[in-house]
Formats: sequence, structure tokens, C-alpha cells
Amino acid sequence: MENTEELKQAEAHLKRAEAALETAEYDPCAAPEAEHEALRDIGEAVEEIREAERHHEIHFSVDGEEFETTKKELTPNQIIKDFGQKDPATHYLVEIKGTHKISFKDKGNEEIKLHDCMAFQIVSTGPTPVSHSKGSGGFMEGLRMLGYEPQHLPGKVDHIFFDYPVDVGRFSGQKVRLGLIIPNDFPTIPPSGPHVSPRIQPIHIQNDIPHPRGGVHLSAEFEKGAGGEWQYWSRPCSDWGQRKRTVAAYMAHVWRLWETQ
Repeated sequence: MENTEELKQAEAHLKRAEAALETAEYDPCAAPEAEHEALRDIGEAVEEIREAERHHEIHFSVDGEEFETTKKELTPNQIIKDFGQKDPATHYLVEIKGTHKISFKDKGNEEIKLHDCMAFQIVSTGPTPVSHSKGSGGFMEGLRMLGYEPQHLPGKVDHIFFDYPVDVGRFSGQKVRLGLIIPNDFPTIPPSGPHVSPRIQPIHIQNDIPHPRGGVHLSAEFEKGAGGEWQYWSRPCSDWGQRKRTVAAYMAHVWRLWETQ
């Protein structure tokens, strides 16, 4: 913030010097020295502004974490790699402006003009996992390929859970935990809807109202095994037969659930 104040002071100095020069130019009684002094002040003020701008820190966030830089422009790929510590080959950048999202997908090398309080999210595209394993082992392998860190519930190898940063919808920017029960014959059969912690929606077990509010149940097994409050969203992946039946395809289904919150 100190550099911001220095920049303001330098800009104020420039305005005063410009006003003094205007007075000297139009005042027939003003001495020539006054004009020369005003010009000298303008030069000094301009140099002060340049110096302050060189050291002016811009504050912004990436995935909810605060960062700062003195650079005026960065590419999406630089932000992903240098600040998000992720691979631009499998991620792209999104700017969050209130409820509006600006995607930089396929624009990784285009420079972004930075200003204070910009907020970015990094979205994983990931390779399409091709797993040679079935069941929960194959699903966990696919999640790791997408950058997640799944773990089993104690004593339940088919129950897995992992941290999930929400990057779309009205909960964008929040980090939740997702739980899934993986069928033994995955990928032939996909997991049912996700278990979610914390409880995002009111419990409403009937399906008489559409997503996102209908079909929301308590999730006792995940509460017991993973701790915290959980709920289950009854959201089957109904078009699984038309998909490639991969972990990435199921996670695209989850992404759409958050997008439509």
C-alpha cells in the first residue's frame, strides 16, 4: 500500500506543477524563472510517477489465495504456472468478475492487463484418463491424473472422498469435499450422485422439485468416516451410455451440477 500512496503523491505533484506552468504562461507579470521552475517540477513529477509505477504492487487472487506483483501484464499461462503452481498444458485460467466469468481457454499466451483486486480461478482440463483398472482403484487412478488427491473412507474401499475447488456457479471460489461410492464394475456403471460437505442445500429428499434443491439427503456414512456435515445429491449420470465412460466424463457431470446451482 505504501507504493500506492507514493503514486498518488507523485500524481498530485504533477497536477500542481502543471497548474503552476499554466499560471506562469498566462500571467504577463510572472517572471521567466517561474515558468522554468514549473517545467522543472513537471519533469521531477513525471520521474516520480515512473518510479512509483515501477514499484507499484498489484494485488490479485488465484484460487482464493492472495498474491502480488509489480508487473503490469501477465499471460494466463504465467499466472497458472508461477502463481497457481500448475501445468498450463492441462489447465486454463478464468477471471471472476462478480457473477460474470471470462475464460482464457486457448488464450494462454495473450497478455492480461492487471489491476488491483482481480480474481482468477484455474480450471483443470486434464488428460482423458484411460484406466486399465476397474472399480474404485481405477476411479482413484483417474482422479489423480486429473490433479485430485482421493482417499478411502476407513474400512470402505468403494467409498472415496477428496477436496474439490468449485470454479463455476454461485459457489465459485469455494472449496468443498466430494464423496463418491464407486461400483465394482466401473466403468460399465458410473457412481451415482455425489456426497457433498459442507451441506450446501437444505435437506429435501423428495424429487418433486428439480435440481439443485430436490433429492437432497443426509449422508451418515461419510459424516461418520470423514467427519463434518455431509449430504447426498441424488443426481445420476443419466447419459453415461452416450459418454466415453471415463473418470473425466463423470467429473464433467459433477462440473455441470455446480454450474447449475
